[in-house]
Amino acid sequence: MYENPVKESISWMRVIVLTVLLVLLSRHFLFEPVAVHGESMMPTFEENDKVVLAKIYSIENFDMIVFTAPNGVNFIKRVIGVPGDIISMQDDQLYINGKSMTEPYLVKNLKAAKQMGMLRLTEDFKEFTVPAESYFVLGDNRLNSTDSRVLGFISEKSIVGEVKVRISPLEHVGVVE
Repeated sequence: MYENPVKESISWMRVIVLTVLLVLLSRHFLFEPVAVHGESMMPTFEENDKVVLAKIYSIENFDMIVFTAPNGVNFIKRVIGVPGDIISMQDDQLYINGKSMTEPYLVKNLKAAKQMGMLRLTEDFKEFTVPAESYFVLGDNRLNSTDSRVLGFISEKSIVGEVKVRISPLEHVGVVE
């Protein structure tokens, strides 16, 4: 049926090897699937949600990133301050460069905190400037998050990627905003 089975086999092996190589290179340089662990980003992300990171990114305020903490563990957090931003928090109100910011992703957590008798989600902190090549990050679950309040500024070099898409659970699949 085939004129030369050896040539046909070599041709298929080339296709398979190139496909595997393309997938590996894409995963290493462009995209990476990650599972969420912990409660620090609830309710935005739940335990074992699966997301895809873009490894080529331009990080802005309120983007979500995955970075490697000093203890070697990867964390997912929301970027509050980018290099040069002046950040402060007063009575649960975030200020970036002197402007009051709304944080709609905190509504559910604030409601839960008030039901527990807590007056605020985030302790006040005085104005500071985010250094060059660093980021200030906070978890959405401010009452239970190891973030820049504990870790300090996040080095640009420790960033694994920017969260772009949620791929699991099925009812929440889509672009992350």
